[in-house]
Amino acid sequence: MELPEVTFVDDFYFWFNTETKKEYYATPLYFYKASFDLDYDNKLREVYYKESELTDSGLKHPASLYFPFHEKFGLLLLRFLNADLSNYEIANKTFFYAYGFEILRDLDKKYKFELKQNYGSNEEYLKATTKIFEDLQENLIDLQQELIKGVTYIYNLDNNTALDKYTYSERFAVYLIKRLGKLYSYYKNDFIMRDSYSRKYQDFDNDSEYELLETLQSKKQVLSMSDTHKSNDLSSICYAILEELSKTPNYPIKKCQNCGMYFIPKAKTDEIYCEYPKENSKPCRDLGAFQSYTERLKNNKAMGEYRRTYQQKFMQVRKDKTNTKLAKDFETWKKKAKEKINDMKKGKLTENEVYKWLIHSK
Repeated sequence: MELPEVTFVDDFYFWFNTETKKEYYATPLYFYKASFDLDYDNKLREVYYKESELTDSGLKHPASLYFPFHEKFGLLLLRFLNADLSNYEIANKTFFYAYGFEILRDLDKKYKFELKQNYGSNEEYLKATTKIFEDLQENLIDLQQELIKGVTYIYNLDNNTALDKYTYSERFAVYLIKRLGKLYSYYKNDFIMRDSYSRKYQDFDNDSEYELLETLQSKKQVLSMSDTHKSNDLSSICYAILEELSKTPNYPIKKCQNCGMYFIPKAKTDEIYCEYPKENSKPCRDLGAFQSYTERLKNNKAMGEYRRTYQQKFMQVRKDKTNTKLAKDFETWKKKAKEKINDMKKGKLTENEVYKWLIHSK
């Protein structure tokens, strides 16, 4: 997807494709502490964090508008909602590494010209951006809390039954109109470059006028259009993303019931666990499923009966160690019982069928 032919140097650009659920962005990427995969055919780059990578001159610039980064629709907003802003290093690792610090230039006008196009060394860059972060840290935390407040209302994360029947976009509108938070003021520094079909010329320049008309009619399609946003104000960027998300049905923001991080479900809208990877652990989605499974087994009457019967037979064998037949029968029972339990876990036998077998096996 190409952008309009515009002059750009230091600005942050972003746009959306709600059909494919992707968002695209181009950033100067000051001191871009990350790696990426480059797809020349589709003119795309996918970004991922890499702890060990540093730049040589404190700058990787610019990210061409014709090779934008792309990721899941809404991920920039989610990353900011989940960012740890307690200090520069961890804030950089959890958020700014992907988008750069230029998105703070218009959050506070006094930093508009603080960021340069180049730095003499990594140390100079770190010193400059650390100062900017520390000066704006309180503003960033306030912004994060205000966005969390807005997201909580728009996606009804407090489970207010009175809001259930209203759509995300309806709640978004009311949240702004009634000024239930500061969200209504976050749109100011967003310059929108309107899309036009003129950029589609290269895609269809070999088709004749009527061939193109026939194609559109036969496929009953309307060529998608996507406005491009240019902003160096993090609050305006998050506002634009949240507004676009609120217009997208069946694409909610949820709060993980295990770790508390904000996420957008990958498959079912009623998912309650996120799929973010955790250090030295499985994603909450896997952990939550395992915990739920373990909890179900605790309340499973067949499992309860198995544990009770196993303990009884084990104690009988232990008290009468010379009774070889009793020990042999216990081993035979144990093998059959495990087979029954495994069949129940696989769905081949019901809980009740295994329970009845255990009762009769005593």
